Amino acid sequence: MSSALRVAGLAKRYGDSVVFEQVAFSVAPGEFVAIAGDSGVGKSTLLNCLAGLDDWSAGSIHHGDTDLGTLDATGRALWRRAHVGFVFQAFHVLPHLDVAQNVALPLMLLGQKATEARVADMLDAVGLAGLGARLPQQLSGGQLQRVAIARALVHRPGLLLADEPTGNLDPGTATRVMELLAQQTRAHGAALVLVTHSDAAAARADRVLRLTATGIRPATVG
Repeated sequence: MSSALRVAGLAKRYGDSVVFEQVAFSVAPGEFVAIAGDSGVGKSTLLNCLAGLDDWSAGSIHHGDTDLGTLDATGRALWRRAHVGFVFQAFHVLPHLDVAQNVALPLMLLGQKATEARVADMLDAVGLAGLGARLPQQLSGGQLQRVAIARALVHRPGLLLADEPTGNLDPGTATRVMELLAQQTRAHGAALVLVTHSDAAAARADRVLRLTATGIRPATVG
């Protein structure tokens, strides 16, 4: 199976201070890879590099046929808009937009017509059918994270990046959200990279990788 994401020899340094180096891995379409590691090792920094939000010091990142290292800031922004979905710990839904408008936002940014049917289908897929007219402040934390998942997938991105998406949720809600995230990722054929401290969240992944300052390697959970 071809890789949706390929990382080779990646390093991030601040002057003489090494965050990580010699990071290499790939993720196939529809595959869910969790990245674990000690606090401060640079997991979120790695995720930002994969999104082209941070520059890196050495190595390469390819998404399909696109070499992110050849794109300038504008090119990376356009690439992200079309090909990347994000799910964060803090949800990042816009409080002045209703649920349906929040989900439709990526389509609007791409200049695509956000059809009611497309948005309604995504809300139904994440268990929020009929709640499109509600404002974010009328929803629970678990519901807000499901809105974030629907928004991340509505434009059918090839790469989904999740940074501690269950960090603000109780264990039962976190389990349901992780099941939904994994199921929707596979249904859409996206490559999911999830950064987490949670063994329970990592256990949902197809593979778990542990990031250290000197590379990344397969890991077991539990």
